[in-house]
Parts: sequence; structure tokens; C-alpha cells
Amino acid sequence: MSLESDPPREQPPLPRLLIVDDDEQILKQLGWALADAYQVFTARARKAALEIFKREGIHLVLLDLGLPPQPREAVEGLAALEEMLRHDALAKVIIVSGNRERDNALQAVERGAYDIFPKPIEVDELEVVLSRAQWRLEMEMETSGQRQQAARRHFRGLIGTSLKMKAVFDQVEKVARAEVQALILGESGTGKELIARALHQLSGRKNGPFVAINCSAIPENLLESELFGHEKGAFTGASAQRLGKVEYAKGGTLFLDEIGDLAPALQAKLLRFLQEKAIERVGGREFIPVDARVIAATHQDLEKAVKEGRFREDLYFRLAVVKIHLPPLRERGRDVIDLAEHFIEVFAQELNKPSKKLSRKAADILLKYSWPGNVRELENRVKRAMVLAEKSFIGPEELELPEEIETPAAAGASLKKAKESIEHELVERALLENQHNITKAAKALGISRPTLYELMDRYGLDKD
Repeated sequence: MSLESDPPREQPPLPRLLIVDDDEQILKQLGWALADAYQVFTARARKAALEIFKREGIHLVLLDLGLPPQPREAVEGLAALEEMLRHDALAKVIIVSGNRERDNALQAVERGAYDIFPKPIEVDELEVVLSRAQWRLEMEMETSGQRQQAARRHFRGLIGTSLKMKAVFDQVEKVARAEVQALILGESGTGKELIARALHQLSGRKNGPFVAINCSAIPENLLESELFGHEKGAFTGASAQRLGKVEYAKGGTLFLDEIGDLAPALQAKLLRFLQEKAIERVGGREFIPVDARVIAATHQDLEKAVKEGRFREDLYFRLAVVKIHLPPLRERGRDVIDLAEHFIEVFAQELNKPSKKLSRKAADILLKYSWPGNVRELENRVKRAMVLAEKSFIGPEELELPEEIETPAAAGASLKKAKESIEHELVERALLENQHNITKAAKALGISRPTLYELMDRYGLDKD
């Protein structure tokens, strides 16, 4: 009697590694030392390296900058780096560098290299660096495109993983299902119309029209007709009956942007519509029933405007059944990096250009900059950079941002405040990266669960 053994499991292919160095001895030594963990390819010059890189679909590279015909300079190595990243923005290129080449290696990192590894090479340490780079590569390749798609799935372009934006997204999902008016508050450029569209798309009115009008963009003498329509002969030039935005929104959602600029007479007419669900066209004598949900938005302090008599209190309370506060970009932490990378991909397709990576310095400046124009300003800066940038990476100069920005600590803030700011960011990041699993987040931070709870209380972070 014979027993059949299970067939051997098929082993996954080894990850591919390209080693680029003009020293034949180094190529042989590293190729032998790493052969058990990687499928190793080698090249001694830029042209051969690029051919192998593209032909074999390699994503992990060890690159010496000093290549022929100028082995004492970094010209060929930097050119190889830029072309590799232009071809594959996710590639992890590790620069192998001696002390005398340190400045060139740092320049390579600014251009998008993943890391620097010193000479002489310690293979055990190199294996750790390569393993970390391979893991990072696999994570990025798995989530590339998916993260943005998931972030936009319900919110039509809204991207954000910060706790403040997560709270906004949660509130939007709850408010969307309720047939109530909503008031979106936030600085100019924060994406208030995107929130309004998300409320519409997630509501029972999603199959109806979404009609938007900016109350500050239309002269007061024309806005009433734009909103409520007019009858033929209502005024000079009214040669035919015309429906207004309110009627066009029937069965759907009417979005009134910059509602704080609405004139007093129109405030009264809008209030009447909200109370009676009916309108009267300019020059008309009959009330026309209209079923439309109203969502309003403003960058102004409407409560202050009410106290000063510039905005009707009864209209304010009608509009602000639910208030959604959009945080400015400067308070959204690393969302600015996610948004910048998203805009890079969008404009790469729109302009039919290869994608680019943010340099480390650019990412650092993005986090420090105050963003007075918020997301709209970021979008414009990234689009300008994609039009003008000739390299495979985007630096502060392409974004037209200063290379050094004074931080609160540098401006004289106390050491305690600077420490709290860093501590807050680290705790928030650990919670996000571990999906709010307290045990995992505490372990990642190297602290106990009670200490983490204490820090969450201190910085007002959600325990749910």
C-alpha cells in the first residue's frame, strides 16, 4: 500500500533586484550574498541598467552614483535615478554611497531616492534595508490607486485620513440620509461644494438634480430672477418665461454657496420658500410648489452677522438645522501629502505627462506651509508644477514655495508647545495607521494602553 504525498507547494517568485555599480567585484559579491532572497540582475553602466530595469519590470534597485564614462562624478547615476523614477514612480532606488559622495547621495534622495546605504557594505544591514524597502513597495503597489478610489467612493473627490476629516465624513453620511437643511462652514477653498455634492449623492434624492448657485457671484438685481425665475414681461428684457434655480432643483438638492452675501430682501424670500415649500416667480402672482432640499455654505461667521443685523436670525436657524464644519488644510496634518499626490496623478493624466514624486523637502514644506488658499491653492500649485517641472520629482521650487518655512517653535513658541504638537501628531498617526486599535497603537508608540488613553483625552482624540 502506498500513500500519496501532497504535491509540493509552488513557491512565490523571488523579488527582482537590480544592482548597478562599475566595480565588477562588488557586483559578484552582492550577487552571491543576496541570491537566496532575490533574483539578482547586475549592470555596470546607465544605459545597460535602464534596459534591464524596463525590460524585466524591476522595482528595487541598488545604485552607485559613480558610473562610466564619469565614474568620479554623479552625473550618470543621477540621470539613471531620474529616468527610473520617471518610468516607475513606485520604484525603490537605494543609493550606495561612500563618505566622499555623501553630498551627491543626499541630492539623490531629494530627487526621489528611497534611502542611502554607506560603503563599505555590511550585507546583514543591507538585507534589512532591502527587506524594508520591498515591504514598503508591496504595500504601495497594493494600495496604489485603491486608496484614492476608496477615499472618493462616497465623497466624489474628497480625500482625507486625518481625524478631523474622518469626523466630517462620518457626519456627512449621517446627515445625508436625513431630510433636513444643512449649513457647511469653512474657509474659502476647503471644498464646501464637494461636501454638498456628497450629501446629495448619499441621500434619497441622488437621482434628482443637484443645482448650485454662488450668491456672491451674481449682481443683486439679477440674483432674484436667477433663484426664483421670472414671468414674461416682468422687467425690461424679460421676453419669455424663465425658470429659476429653485425650480430646476425640484426633486433634488439646491446648493446656495456664500449664503452670507445674500441681500436682505432675498433672505426674506428664501425664508418664505423654506417655510412654505413654494415660490413666486418675479412678476408672477401664483405660488408654485417646489420640493427641493436646501444646503447652504459660507466662509463667514453667520452668528456674528445675525448679532450685527446683517443676516436674519430666523433664516439662520432654518438653514443651520445641522452645521458641518470643514477644517482648513493647515489643520489636516498629512492629508496635504495625500491630496498633493492625488493631484499629481490627476494632472499627469490630464496633461498626458508621466507621474512625478514629491521630494522629501517638498513634502516637509507642504506640511509646514499655512495654506491660506486651502485645497484650491494646493491644487493650483500642483498643476503649475506638473506643467513646468522637467525632472521626475517635484520640489519646493516647482511648487513656488520657500525652501525654508519658520515653524512655531522657530518663531518663539515654547518648548512645551512644540513637544505637545509633535506628541499630538504621533498619537494621531499611530491611531490612524492601526485603525484605532488601542493595543496596536500603544505598542507602535512604545507606551502603555492607560498612557495612550491619557494622551487621547489630552488632545481630544476620539476613543471610538
